[in-house]
Amino acid sequence: MIRTCLLSLIGFSFLISPIAFGQASGDSGSSQQTQKFNSEAKEFNDWYISVFAGGNLLQSSDLNSFGQGEGITPGYDLQLQLTKEITHAVGISLMGQIGKTHQYVKSAYHYGFKSGWEGKTDYWGLSLLGDVNLSQLFRRADNHSPFRWALHVYAGAGFIDYTAKIRSNKTIDQASKYWMPIADGEWNKTADVKFSDKSVYSQIGTGLKYKISRRFDVELRAMYVIIGDETFDGSGRPDPGYEVLADKWDSRSDNFLTLSLGLQFKIGKHDESLQWHPITYGSAVTGAGQVAAGPCADEDNDGVCDIYDKCPGTPEGYIVDGSGCPLDTDKDGVPDTIDECPTIPGPPTNNGCPIPVVEVSIGSISTTLTEAISGIEFDYDKDVIRLVSYPKLDNAFVILQAHPTYKFYVEGHTDAAGSVQYNQNLSERRAAAVVRYLVNKGIPANQLVPVGKGKTDLKWQECDPTTNCPPWKNLENRRVIFKPYGDAIQGLDYNKQ
Repeated sequence: MIRTCLLSLIGFSFLISPIAFGQASGDSGSSQQTQKFNSEAKEFNDWYISVFAGGNLLQSSDLNSFGQGEGITPGYDLQLQLTKEITHAVGISLMGQIGKTHQYVKSAYHYGFKSGWEGKTDYWGLSLLGDVNLSQLFRRADNHSPFRWALHVYAGAGFIDYTAKIRSNKTIDQASKYWMPIADGEWNKTADVKFSDKSVYSQIGTGLKYKISRRFDVELRAMYVIIGDETFDGSGRPDPGYEVLADKWDSRSDNFLTLSLGLQFKIGKHDESLQWHPITYGSAVTGAGQVAAGPCADEDNDGVCDIYDKCPGTPEGYIVDGSGCPLDTDKDGVPDTIDECPTIPGPPTNNGCPIPVVEVSIGSISTTLTEAISGIEFDYDKDVIRLVSYPKLDNAFVILQAHPTYKFYVEGHTDAAGSVQYNQNLSERRAAAVVRYLVNKGIPANQLVPVGKGKTDLKWQECDPTTNCPPWKNLENRRVIFKPYGDAIQGLDYNKQ
């Protein structure tokens, strides 16, 4: 079964490798033609094999490799990997790994016996990893300089086989009440999970790679391995009627970190590997002023091969990034080539430059904010804002965000129903709810000060008691308003800083 799985994964890698790159043909006087890219025509290697060695730390489990009063107890992890580079920035890898973890828990009950516990887990796994070369992905198309450092990210899944065991490594002395070490405790096997379609695990991580030579690279890699069950650490499965280590945390996945150093050998006869190959495949001007044929078609002549170009048809002369899209440094939607303010966001209607801000008084802004949230609704007798009021608060957020130097009181008011103390408390909680919503959206907490006014400042004074007024007037008494910070508010001590 394992052999079948391995052959299937390798076969999948071969299946997706024949990608149709464009290659120019003909002399300098003929029009550019394209043909299917093949192994004979390519100028780079796109396979490599890697060997990694490093350590691991078990965490997020009942027994951990650190933080359990035993210091740090790493295990070892070895990896063998075969990689096929699909493009200059994307690859796929078949990786086998083998290792052992070492973990502890300071004191816990296991089958009614309280002790310190030590665990060890032997494992081996086989997984398929996706590899994204970020340094190539975000490399500018007009950057022709050689580079030797590259940042990669990885994600994948596979199957794992592991055997876990534990032993008691210390016990408490009943006379002195101190924990005493046990030198030769007996090891007990608690899990024996075989390699199958049910023993699935996954991992994500990143690596920093350095090009040593045309044949060899070295990489420092960190991965987070997700096992997906709670028996990997040796705590065993919960046993009805007994208190075991697995009961310490319910439904907790046993995961571990690996940190490895690896050596990679690039397979092939060419001088360069695709992962280090320039991403600019368009036509180039020779010393004689003639256009030399490039290895593939570049219809918009932006220096990025059409098969990699995410923005075909870029206007002539535009500066593009590694994916062939116009460069936009300030992310305002106006390409740098025509942006009059390329480092400061601004609308296209103003050629990419910010529109001058007209200073508006804080009093006008507070009035605008109050109008923006007029009629805000809460659940009955609660401080929970109803969903229907979210758009009004979002409008208030936009106004506050445009005036970050202004500070406001946020006053909560109620109608005349109920006692003074009850309404005071309710108004304070509703004002705080509005402030909390806006702060969660991104408004600085020190820009808003919640204040509760209860029923002491009714908009319609004649509505006390509420039976004197129609429902719409009582509704308008239940309101939240903004006031400039620093204005005198009755019943509130204020010390202006």
